[in-house]
Amino acid sequence: MTEQLITLLQQRKSQIADALLATPVAQRLRALSNAERHATLLAGLDALIGMLGQSPAVLEQTVGEIAQGQMRDGVERADALELLDAQRGAIYRALGQSPLAPGELLESARALEDLSHRSARAIIETYQQDVIDRLREASVTQERLREAIQELSNPIIPVYNGVLVVPLVGRVDSARAQALTEALLEAIAREQAEMVLLDITGVAVVDTSVANHLMQTARAARMLGSQVVLVGISAEVAQTLVQLGLDLGHLVTLSNLQSGIEYALAQQGLAITAQV
Repeated sequence: MTEQLITLLQQRKSQIADALLATPVAQRLRALSNAERHATLLAGLDALIGMLGQSPAVLEQTVGEIAQGQMRDGVERADALELLDAQRGAIYRALGQSPLAPGELLESARALEDLSHRSARAIIETYQQDVIDRLREASVTQERLREAIQELSNPIIPVYNGVLVVPLVGRVDSARAQALTEALLEAIAREQAEMVLLDITGVAVVDTSVANHLMQTARAARMLGSQVVLVGISAEVAQTLVQLGLDLGHLVTLSNLQSGIEYALAQQGLAITAQV
């Protein structure tokens, strides 16, 4: 019983498009002129007329494609729903002015409501899925950024055969310490490192938590046969460690990285000498 509605829309689509053009939402459509907006509204009515004769399965696909097209064209979800509602209202006004019998009006109204509900659902689902997709993409990007920052915050540098340098800068919390330990153990196994120079020159605050993290890292490295040497110990840091009553155990501590490299080479029977 949609033939009457299809006939009515075909006869009065220009009038309906004129009514739509006067609405605020139609004026927000991206176009160079009202003539282009009017053409866009007519195209939308033509699409609606075509959908009225489609099977339910094809109709679901069509309304979804139209919603996706609106989204690609930059139409906001609220505007897409408002435009749909304005179109529905304009068609109802045209129905009210038509000579259709009450039964035909009722069937036409049912067909229009069914199509409007399907279209509204398609708009909501399409835009929701777009939000979900963008959130997933943002989450993946954030995870990649986090991994990049993590790699930069815990650089592990081979400086000589069997010798690794790990310069730490900034705050060392539990998460960073865990990541450092995992990355360091992988590097020790990969490089067959016998010594690790853990440089804390750039660590502003060394408290009980930081010291415990460093000790845990040293113990984990020792289990792989690698000795950890703590370098960059300033007088202030040394005094802090003493005041905290921390026992660094068998951990070798040196004042700067140069001393650490010299120590590491000496353990291999090597030394840095000036050329004559």
